[in-house]
Amino acid sequence: MNLVLWSFATILSLVFSIRILILWTIKRKPQYMAWFIGFFFYFFSALGSTLSYITGWDPTLYRIWYVAAASLVGFLGAGQLYFTVKPKWAHVFLGIIIIITIAMFIKVFNSPLNMDLLSQKGEIGGAALPGDARIYSPMITIPGSLALIIGSIYTFIRRKSKAGLWIGLGSLILATGGQITRLGFTEILPLTNSLGITLVFYGFALTTRRKTIPSPSTQG
Repeated sequence: MNLVLWSFATILSLVFSIRILILWTIKRKPQYMAWFIGFFFYFFSALGSTLSYITGWDPTLYRIWYVAAASLVGFLGAGQLYFTVKPKWAHVFLGIIIIITIAMFIKVFNSPLNMDLLSQKGEIGGAALPGDARIYSPMITIPGSLALIIGSIYTFIRRKSKAGLWIGLGSLILATGGQITRLGFTEILPLTNSLGITLVFYGFALTTRRKTIPSPSTQG
């Protein structure tokens, strides 16, 4: 069942990523690039999880998978901030997320792996990495989740935006799934991720309608 869910999530997130990339090529706004990176990272993390059930974990695939899975919510949170605060603050947030992601990438690719865990198929989370490599993850996931959830709730309440409602619900599901996974219940992750990312994208799609949320250039 998990293989089916991850395969579905892989295809879905690839379609989402392509649609957002097309929007960026048309409008050239930073929020679309931030959202594209977030959804593309989700695509790669879903693809890695799918392959783990088929072929098991390759060390290089696992390292890239971990960085993508750990940092994607940070980029989604940055994309949401462009609809919530002044662009300069969103620029700063996005810059910090990029710096931490690069630092995490370097650390993860220079850390030893637990090969016994990698020999297993399916969900293993970040357990194959040492603690000093996993310390970067909450630096991204916590502020990214807060930016995504609080920003979407703000747009829902302040601007009566349905987009904010759906993004907020999707974000809460993603965050809840991640926390449950850290407690050892990894089997729930495919379901929460697939549902959460679908709701987030639906909310994002609503933001592209000018009547729903004004573009950052029109904000004070």
